[in-house]
Amino acid sequence: MPKINVHNKTITCEVGANLRQVLLSHQVPVHNGNANIINCRGLGTCGTCAVDIEGKVSSQQWRDGENLIQCFENP
Repeated sequence: MPKINVHNKTITCEVGANLRQVLLSHQVPVHNGNANIINCRGLGTCGTCAVDIEGKVSSQQWRDGENLIQCFENP
C-alpha cells in the first residue's frame, strides 16, 4: 500500500488512488493562496496543485505532459 508523508502525517491509500482526492479526504490542503478559490477542481488543467513524488508511480497521463510543458514555457 502506498504511503503519503505530508505535514507530519502519514496517510496510506490504495494502489491507483487519486492523490488529490486522498489528500482532500484527509483534510490536507492541495492549494495555497488564491488557488484555494480559483482552481480547476481536479480536471488537471490549472497546475496549481503540484507535488513532489518519490518512488514508483503510475505512468504519465496525456494531461500530465501538457501541464509540464505549460509550466516550463510559462515560468
